[in-house]
Amino acid sequence: MLSLIIKQMREYFRSPVNVFMGLLFPVLLVFFLGTMLQGLDISDYDIGKIKLQYSVSGADEQSGKAFAEFLDNIDMIKAEKNNDSENALKLTDSGNTDAYIELKNGEIVLHKGRNDIVNRALSSVLNSYIAVSDTYYKIASTDPSLLMDIDADTEKLFVEQEGLGVTRSMLDYYAVSMTVMMIFMSHMMMGSTAFKDEEKIFTMSRLYLSPLGRTKLFFGKLIGILPSAVISNAVIMLLSAFVFGARYCDNFIGNLLLFLLFSCCSMAATAVGMLIGIIIKIPAEGVIIPLAWSLLFFSGSFSKEIFLEGFSDKLPPYLIQQSAFRLTLYGESGDTVITMAVCLAVTVFVSLIGAVIFRRKKTV
Repeated sequence: MLSLIIKQMREYFRSPVNVFMGLLFPVLLVFFLGTMLQGLDISDYDIGKIKLQYSVSGADEQSGKAFAEFLDNIDMIKAEKNNDSENALKLTDSGNTDAYIELKNGEIVLHKGRNDIVNRALSSVLNSYIAVSDTYYKIASTDPSLLMDIDADTEKLFVEQEGLGVTRSMLDYYAVSMTVMMIFMSHMMMGSTAFKDEEKIFTMSRLYLSPLGRTKLFFGKLIGILPSAVISNAVIMLLSAFVFGARYCDNFIGNLLLFLLFSCCSMAATAVGMLIGIIIKIPAEGVIIPLAWSLLFFSGSFSKEIFLEGFSDKLPPYLIQQSAFRLTLYGESGDTVITMAVCLAVTVFVSLIGAVIFRRKKTV
């Protein structure tokens, strides 16, 4: 089995086409797309106008008036009062409004919408409001006369709107999305052609007759592909970062976790590709390329502006990219760990199914 794994790795790295398309081509795409589309695509997460609804029915008159005035004086927020919480929550869940805020019993309850960036911006704004309110309350409790010395400039915003967006370049965006592209275009293809390539050079019958058995033969091929896929991910990340200046995470642990995320996704894509390859009789390229290209296109891998609400956000490439971006932009690893666990589960499940089908497959 070890000899089969080594054979698979040697075949990949001996091919100049494989080395170029699997290692160098995606890095060149990161550079060209990242520089050429910098002025066309929007690489940053621009918050824009936040549309929200709020309720102050559970607060006293003074607190409710102050909170409403606070929201009305922030240019980035378009606030609409709505005391029907059931209706407001439905609008938030459907995406017709960005969020719903309730002020009740001295607490602010933020019902978040679908946009993570808007949610973080609103959390920042509300935390600032709470801090200011607490300051005024403490001053009033200690010495109310000091409040007269505070110059309230109504023309100024309650919260400075600086630093609420996320700054990144198109290089940063494509450094992630092109790695995801290779997972679905290249690594899945490598899995789907693993046995068909053997049939083309008439060595499949010899492998069938080997003492390994078909189950070990299947897993030997799968394991033999994985090092090439993992090395591809590492090369893309290293060259994008150190040659072209793309930014991933701010620390080594974050980058290691990101690399493990891509590697787990490569394992799942390879396993799915192998399953497709042993099921279909036509050339695998005819299925994998259209499927992968469509998934990547509607996931925004080629252009961030391509997004279909309710469709794109359910596609595997989009989910992987968002897990990666939450890790690189905010250092949040929760979604990354979940995505890795799902990919490992898919790898095991699909591999077992593939091994069973391959073992029962008739010899041609």
